[in-house]
Amino acid sequence: MPATGPQELIIGFVTALGLVWPGTWLFRRLTPRLGLIDIPNPRSSHAVPIPRAGGVVFVVVVPLVALVIALRTGIVLAEGEWALLITGWFVAGVSLIDDWRPLPARLRLVAQSWAAVGLIVYGGYLHYFGAGGFGVIDVGRMGVIITFVWIISLANAFNFMDGMDGLAAGQGLIASVAIAWLSMSIGLGWISVLSAALAGGMLGFLIHNAPPARVFMGDVGSIWLGFTFAGLAVLGADRGEERMSLGFWVLLLGVFLLDTGLTLARRLLQGEPVLQAHRTHYYQRLLGAGWGHRRVTALYLLMAAGLASVSVVHFDIVRLPFAVFVAVGLLTFAGTFTLVNYVESHKSQLEEARGLSSDPVAVFGLVPPVARFLRDSGKTVLLDAFIITLMYTLSFLGRFAWQMNTAYPFYLGLRDGIIAIVFVHLTLNAAFGLYSRRGDQVGINMFLRAVAATTCGGLALMVGEVLLGPVRAIPLSVLGMGAVLSCAGFLTLRRGSNLRR
Repeated sequence: MPATGPQELIIGFVTALGLVWPGTWLFRRLTPRLGLIDIPNPRSSHAVPIPRAGGVVFVVVVPLVALVIALRTGIVLAEGEWALLITGWFVAGVSLIDDWRPLPARLRLVAQSWAAVGLIVYGGYLHYFGAGGFGVIDVGRMGVIITFVWIISLANAFNFMDGMDGLAAGQGLIASVAIAWLSMSIGLGWISVLSAALAGGMLGFLIHNAPPARVFMGDVGSIWLGFTFAGLAVLGADRGEERMSLGFWVLLLGVFLLDTGLTLARRLLQGEPVLQAHRTHYYQRLLGAGWGHRRVTALYLLMAAGLASVSVVHFDIVRLPFAVFVAVGLLTFAGTFTLVNYVESHKSQLEEARGLSSDPVAVFGLVPPVARFLRDSGKTVLLDAFIITLMYTLSFLGRFAWQMNTAYPFYLGLRDGIIAIVFVHLTLNAAFGLYSRRGDQVGINMFLRAVAATTCGGLALMVGEVLLGPVRAIPLSVLGMGAVLSCAGFLTLRRGSNLRR
């Protein structure tokens, strides 16, 4: 396959930008005649009618620009690459109908499922995953299910997150630039050209969609965008090997996956209908707490840019130490959950104590609640950090005491990873409310929250091990034993504190 260089990518970027920018402007003028206007409702984040389905412009333009460049540079598309284009346009067509005349959620899901199956049949599926300390594992036919869930989840994650000005387009722009860079360095010509054109299209659309938005991309744009990224991950995993493994994509798009995943999990646990529209995503809760569109969008895109930078550095330039890599990634992940809860808490305290509206929240910031948290729970946090370190060290010794000479590299992994391990567990403990004064008494509620927080922490570390591939990692058995022992340590510490009172 002919190699592509910066020149081809720049041409694709500029061409898509030059077409999508005015094309979106023209679309905005035509939408009143087409009936594609988003009328505000109680769940909306906007207050005036705004044109929707503007994403149809880049859905059409970006692939065509990439195809022209591929033709001129001699890039021949494989069967799977044609499948991604065709199934992506199929999904976009169904979504455009939904933007015009709303369709039942089940019908939309069926259409997405057919498209995902078509992509898997002609484009393949994810076969291999890294397993920290155990090399690479072949999941066999189970990869079909993993790939199907991945495609459907990412397509809908972008749809769910397209509820605020500039958010989905900004994430799409950042991700496209990172993908274009990495795929060019690997030699994946079509993926790099398509990603460069997509970056230009996203910038052209973002000019109209940045706060305050003058047009929305609609389901046609958001579903297609998530579906395309998911398909590129499937195509790139086989050809880019470890450098474009699923771990790269999960980290790159981690902000959207986190917000969507945590929101869905919370609604399922509370027995809420997951297909019903709502305003409980974390970015929506920040808006409700008094943060404006500009500030929330800037926060999310700053996190997205940080994760994109880390993912490119780690998978293309130099392998980051386990502690640095996981700490940076989970600082964004768990930090989002904790941030939202602190902002909401601060807003309530301001309104109760001073009778202020939600607007001053942006001025007062997060310093007071964070300082109060450290004052009230600082000692407990330090004790928990000691318990985590001790329990994971004991787990390592119990696992490798009989072969310490050959286990020395694993010791190095534990040494480098303990900071990340402590950080993961402490942030999730805080997110689950284990450091609040309401959690001083060891009852069934606190026990369940402690188990849930530790389970999530252990699973997050294990998933990181699997997705990161062969880095200096910690065996999964050590992570599992450490999670169980650290949970027991948490509860013992709380119980002992209560008995001394």
